Amino acid sequence: MSPLAIKNRLMPEKLHLDIGCSRLVLQNGKSVTTGELAIPLKSGMPNPEAVAGLRAALIALCATLPARKRVLEITLSDALVRSWIVERLPGLASLTEIEALADAQMRDLYGDDNGDISEWRIRVDATPFAQHWPALALPNTLLDLLIEIAGLHNWQLAKIQTRFVRGFNSWRSNPFKRSKRVVFSLDTPDGLTIAIRNAEQWLALRTHPPLDLLGADLSAMLRRECRAAGLLLDDCQIQTLPWLGIEPSV
Repeated sequence: MSPLAIKNRLMPEKLHLDIGCSRLVLQNGKSVTTGELAIPLKSGMPNPEAVAGLRAALIALCATLPARKRVLEITLSDALVRSWIVERLPGLASLTEIEALADAQMRDLYGDDNGDISEWRIRVDATPFAQHWPALALPNTLLDLLIEIAGLHNWQLAKIQTRFVRGFNSWRSNPFKRSKRVVFSLDTPDGLTIAIRNAEQWLALRTHPPLDLLGADLSAMLRRECRAAGLLLDDCQIQTLPWLGIEPSV
């Protein structure tokens, strides 16, 4: 047996957990287990009852697996995470200043008061030389819960990302899928995420309610986002990102 084969055999199993507003999906190899939330999660800061319900559902779902060291990757519904574009200002010299700017712009965009800011964990993709940076914010209560669940089972928490980010990362791994201007969309039962990117930087990133609730078709929503960014949809490549609502194993 080669050293590589030995190494692969000893590597911890990888789990993938998808957290939606009302449904959990835990994938362990080809085995898939689902769980329903008694209290659905909503956009914004979750209330204590919803967090407690999520915790109970996660513990019950994870209890279906035998005790073993694993690597856990988590995907979150975009409806549970704030997403926006940070407008870069001149003179920023450190990550602390960038995060402070993202805090201020998020507060203005969502109408928060100063007391709400510390309740969110913000991450900015501060690409050098770009004038616009995509930013995501996750409620600290959710982040703390996910860290707790991983710790309870001695699992390594490897990655937390949104469904849109996961879909985009899969798309950009293909070097033949490139365009100067691309309009991305990801439609799930929880919401519709639309983003616009040119060759250098992101121009828009926003999650809307699901198409079923919007009363508009996808083309109309894409055109609206393009107009807001000063673009015409006809001048852009349209890229629909996949999302699979995985069914439980039989």
